[in-house]
Amino acid sequence: MKIRYLKLKNWLLVSLGGLLGVSLSGCDDNPVACEYGCPEGFYSVKGTVTDSKGNPVSGIGVGQVYTESGGVVLPDIRFQDTTDADGRYAVGFYALPDDRVEVDFVDLDGPENGLYRDTTITVSAPQSAFHGGDGNWNYGTAEITQDVVLTPAE
Repeated sequence: MKIRYLKLKNWLLVSLGGLLGVSLSGCDDNPVACEYGCPEGFYSVKGTVTDSKGNPVSGIGVGQVYTESGGVVLPDIRFQDTTDADGRYAVGFYALPDDRVEVDFVDLDGPENGLYRDTTITVSAPQSAFHGGDGNWNYGTAEITQDVVLTPAE
């Protein structure tokens, strides 16, 4: 009876590990548990948004460009912040280290503070810019300051 219990217990543990993405066979010939996935880092991006004369622009939605397969942009979930009266913003995204993150700037308030063209910038950081992670799956955070100048809409 005890052997049946141990076999059932082992089978349940292996099944649960498979569902959770854990392999008990080891990675790189090391006998340790491994998880499936990709290493990632957190991009903390902040800065100011101004017009061509250096005046701060408020009411600009700032966020990462999220797309579905087929290139359809998902507008409902892409904005994380709106620039304040001084044009400041701060957003954060998880992405692959050494990867590039596209950040969207979209005029949300209409003609109230002037009309500006939508702008997308690309932010990247080398792995050496990340700090606070474990160096394996979690590369930590890269703090990036990126000021943006918007072009008036015609």
